[in-house]
Amino acid sequence: MTTETRTPFLGTFPTDGIWTSLGLGRVQFFAILGASLALFAVVDGPVWQRVHAPHFWRIMVSYAAIPVAVACALAWNRAPRLTLFLGASAVLALVKLVLTAALLVALALAQSP
Repeated sequence: MTTETRTPFLGTFPTDGIWTSLGLGRVQFFAILGASLALFAVVDGPVWQRVHAPHFWRIMVSYAAIPVAVACALAWNRAPRLTLFLGASAVLALVKLVLTAALLVALALAQSP
């Protein structure tokens, strides 16, 4: 009788990742990222209706939310260190930059004739 260990084709989402080294939990990291993306999508009107409009306010509000949320999360985790705050804010801002740029490009391509 052989014992065979089967691994699923798609595993579970990892509990450790870049968020771990930033002092955040997985849920906190993705909640901050999701909230920031949601703010970008809806502030000053839905982004899909105004793809070519200037996005000053939506950019300002969505990026300003990141350090505030990171500070709250680090305080909740009892790890309020400046290096974690700066690192987590920078990483989240860079990930958000890539995702929002991809979103705007996709929306612009979808609306082009």
